[in-house]
Amino acid sequence: MPNNGPKVFVPKYGAGVMSEVEDNEYDKNRKYISICLLLNNINLYMPEDNIQEYEVRSVITKEEMEEALNIIKNNPNEIEKKWGKRYRNNNDKIKSGNTIKICEVIRDLYYLKLMGNLPPGERKILYKAEIMLASEIMLIFDISMEDALSKIRNVR
Repeated sequence: MPNNGPKVFVPKYGAGVMSEVEDNEYDKNRKYISICLLLNNINLYMPEDNIQEYEVRSVITKEEMEEALNIIKNNPNEIEKKWGKRYRNNNDKIKSGNTIKICEVIRDLYYLKLMGNLPPGERKILYKAEIMLASEIMLIFDISMEDALSKIRNVR
């Protein structure tokens, strides 16, 4: 994976490193961007002029990540009682790519897990939120996926 480009986060895909693609054999009239994603070792190619549609953002700073991780320490104020609605809300928060919202999902689902009330479908949502956040942590702190997941899970 290239280490010299801007570090970015792509909602629904996770964090990666961006680089410019000089020649595109399929479309000579457009400039393309390549993002080497950490999750699943995927290269995502997108036209430079459509990058806003993917809602690509820069990764946050170490200080901002530490603040976001502090959210996980707290108990939730209120958790939606209806499983289906909670599931959709949590999925929407993860898809937003907002680090704070992803930490809120992890906090809420850790709390349900601690109380013994985490359904199997939400275990998948929890894992998805953890790896999305971990991918950004990997780039920010330059650590492995295992260390990033450990950093998340040991916050409490």
